[in-house]
Amino acid sequence: MKTRLPLSLLAALLAVAVPSTTIASGTDLGNVMFVGDSITHGVNSGSYRWALHKIFADNGISCNAEGVNTGNNSGGVTAGTSYGGQVFNNKHSSQSSARAWEISGQRYGGRFNGSNIDNWLGHSGTKTNGAAYTGPTFTGADTPDTFFLMIGTNDLLSDGNNATLGDRIENATNALLGNMDSIVNSMLTANSSANVIVMTLPCWTTHGNANSDATHAAVNTYNDSLKSWGQNKQGVSVIDVNKGMIDVASKTPFYGVGSMFNAPGKDGLHPNAQGDLIMAGNIAKAMGYAGRSAGQQRKAVSDLAVNFHQGGQAPAWTGVQDLTDVGFAVSNVTVSSAGISLGQPGSSMISHTWTEGTDLSGGFTFDFTLSLGDGAASGWNVSDQFSVSLGNGSFYGTLNICEAYIKWGDTILYSMDMSANTDSLRMAYVNGNEQEGLKGGYYIWLGDMLIGEALSVTSGSAINGVIIQYDGKGNAIIKDLALDGTGSYAPTTSGLVNKDNAFISSGSGNAGGGAPQGNIVWPEKGFTHVRDGLACSGDFNARSMADSSTGKTGNSVSATITSGSATHIYGNSGNYTGDVWLTISKEGSASNWYGAHGAGAYQNGGTLDGSAYLRFTDSAEGGSTVFGAVNSTQVTGNVYLEFSAEKASFGTFTNTDASSVVGSFESNIGGNVDIVINSGTFSNQVMGGIFSGNDKTIGGGTHVYVNGGSVNGDVMGGGLTGTIDGGTNATVTGGVISGSVYGAGKGDSIMQGSSVNVTGGLVKGNVYAGGTSGSVRGNTSVTVTGNSAVLHNGSSWGGISGGGSGGTVSGNSEVRIKDLASGTAAYGFDKYAGAISGGTNVSGNRTLILDHVTVNSFQASLSDFTHVSVVNRTNTTLDSLGGALTLTIESGSALTLAGASDLTSLVLGENAALTLQALTAGSVIVDITGTSNYTLSLTEIPANLDNIKFLSNGVLYDAQMTTDPQANTAMIFAQVPEPGTATLSLLGLAALLWRRSRKISH
Repeated sequence: MKTRLPLSLLAALLAVAVPSTTIASGTDLGNVMFVGDSITHGVNSGSYRWALHKIFADNGISCNAEGVNTGNNSGGVTAGTSYGGQVFNNKHSSQSSARAWEISGQRYGGRFNGSNIDNWLGHSGTKTNGAAYTGPTFTGADTPDTFFLMIGTNDLLSDGNNATLGDRIENATNALLGNMDSIVNSMLTANSSANVIVMTLPCWTTHGNANSDATHAAVNTYNDSLKSWGQNKQGVSVIDVNKGMIDVASKTPFYGVGSMFNAPGKDGLHPNAQGDLIMAGNIAKAMGYAGRSAGQQRKAVSDLAVNFHQGGQAPAWTGVQDLTDVGFAVSNVTVSSAGISLGQPGSSMISHTWTEGTDLSGGFTFDFTLSLGDGAASGWNVSDQFSVSLGNGSFYGTLNICEAYIKWGDTILYSMDMSANTDSLRMAYVNGNEQEGLKGGYYIWLGDMLIGEALSVTSGSAINGVIIQYDGKGNAIIKDLALDGTGSYAPTTSGLVNKDNAFISSGSGNAGGGAPQGNIVWPEKGFTHVRDGLACSGDFNARSMADSSTGKTGNSVSATITSGSATHIYGNSGNYTGDVWLTISKEGSASNWYGAHGAGAYQNGGTLDGSAYLRFTDSAEGGSTVFGAVNSTQVTGNVYLEFSAEKASFGTFTNTDASSVVGSFESNIGGNVDIVINSGTFSNQVMGGIFSGNDKTIGGGTHVYVNGGSVNGDVMGGGLTGTIDGGTNATVTGGVISGSVYGAGKGDSIMQGSSVNVTGGLVKGNVYAGGTSGSVRGNTSVTVTGNSAVLHNGSSWGGISGGGSGGTVSGNSEVRIKDLASGTAAYGFDKYAGAISGGTNVSGNRTLILDHVTVNSFQASLSDFTHVSVVNRTNTTLDSLGGALTLTIESGSALTLAGASDLTSLVLGENAALTLQALTAGSVIVDITGTSNYTLSLTEIPANLDNIKFLSNGVLYDAQMTTDPQANTAMIFAQVPEPGTATLSLLGLAALLWRRSRKISH
């Protein structure tokens, strides 16, 4: 539980539009509980909770969702799905058909198995029907800090004949608000500083009950009463979710836009993904947060590459020539200081074509402001269309706008009076990055609110730029035109409260998108001499060719190969001082193997007194093995190899330990070796270390990154032979690896430990922190983060080891499973059921760390561990501790241990919880030093407690037991002296309340 974070919602908030001066709420909402019915539960969508999750990720806002249920009512988003690095655990306290009177506990209705808000928040152990409540409770460190409450649709529409709701709306409203009051009181009793956010009931179209106009009007009347109630209810903020979802042109009041609801006419009540997007945007805006960025850098209109901007200090417009001056073509428009006026007799059009050679690979953006027509003054005109088509010559998308609707093609995205619009509209094509959960397609913003997400493209080359057309007779005024072909950009906003932690996609392709892990920035200047457009052939020395063609020698050289075919390509050979940067792009290829520095087979390649950098980009082709240094005396600096050519294919030069990429062959390297694989195909293993040369040394460390591509073999941070003075590492964020991943190598000596990090990609083999043979001095570690990583070969699970499949590790090992949530994705790591080992070849301690793991039942088979640590709000169940005799549960975490345990030492942090379903140890010491509130439960009542002792500040105390014979459970705690005795620093036994033992699943 956290200290209350101010939401800063206006006390008189009656609509979702919040003034820009509203102070944004904090960046950490703490524990969050969503309470409601099927609209929150999710019907054929992820519910607005998933859309809100993405808003939080885009803006660097953190929270921990929790609740009595997981998943959606039907369809929807799998628990464990990640967006922008943030896992959606899909936890909530909502259920299909739920009523407010049911959640408040006033009456029994069968949903939630008869439980209610008082049960969930620990106020009562008795359900509404009188039965004992045994489900999860959210107290102590789990107490919610923020509540989202949306309930009442079923109370109004399903409890009685809704055709008569208009006649009885006053009594129905009073009853519903009474239950709302009770629910909120329970929330504030649990946490008086909690943010309680109550949402209005969403509009709808029609559903199976064939609702009357009066029914729609009645629910709208209830919402007005709800807002008034919220103004007078301390600690409550009411947010209207309906702006943009209500069909402004409909004759039926409070009638929803059909494209935003599930199966209109049959269902029509439950929002679909588009409706969820709009509702979540309204919620975030009312809370004072920025809208979605879709992982894109935010840019103002004036910062886009081409703009015709009326704001700021721009002079008054004088005519069409102003537009043509910045590259726009126009037909039947007039330009004045008020804007660009369309709707002249005939067809009005404005267009702009991308400059030839414009690189659109990072996406593209178009921005404008539009006011259209006269609204409802003379009846809604929904036939005259204003259209904007934006494309790159291969595909395009079209935004259509009339007086009442903003549409993608024929699908309505947002409904509003366009004659009163003052917000800018932004269209951007976003490449997307599936690994980050960001889908590609067109994105549409109204102001800073995202109203269209990953919209489909239309194939065709007719549009290579932007075309604006209007064939209507009404009044259409546009202004602030801007476009940019260098990237896809989200609008700027005043509501961004945590910029440094906001999600920026690595695949966005713009300057703010970042590069794949391990990539370095290729310099644009600083070279002594540069030679581009080289044609390669034979035994090709790129640096020498650059020297001869520029007439300069020495220091740093940059060379680019764009054509030809060589038998061997080197960045450099012989003796040379300076750095060598070699790019192989376009048509450059080689039939044999490469070296960033070296010479022909078994020749002395001399010394490079500097660093060697080699990269493959664009449409470069491959060849055989790529070496960082080959047959070289020494490279004194670093070696960097980057593979970013999607169609390139790399083979091997030998059948023995066949390799496609190697850090060194018979060469000393004084610095580090970094190998980055972003794309391409590799027919054999990839090694960061030394392939040949027992006497060879890499003076620094080695690091292999796999961000994409396909490797038909193992990925190893180390090599076959020689010595690596630093540490070795392999990092996997994407791609497909048909073999295993090793932090170390196959026979070399690694002096400062080895490690593996996995956050994504498909690994068909196993993951080892160590190697297959050789020696690792120091410690080893393997970290698997999130649910995106897949360890499966199609028929069986892979394993994870803190050691290796062979060789020796002289230090300790650590296996860390991090940010893992329950889900149902096939082969996703949340379903992982393989073997996790501390490493049989590790001579020191072997530790398993479960770091923010909220998997209901962690199914992996554990072995060879000496210690297990549970940290960072982990809440899960283990079958065993894998042989570990010591266990630490840090503050706020909880663990249920299902199998027999031979624990000898246990450390419990503040608000930690452990349930032991069997205990076989002869003697257990429980360290509670500095801990005043903990839970230790046994499901089998021991005959005596002589063998369980509690340790606090160096003093041992006997155990005391409170039993529940009916449930065959026991609560064990320290038998301490009377409160006030100086020998024990505990706060007393008052906090050590009995909690019924249960399998913790929240």
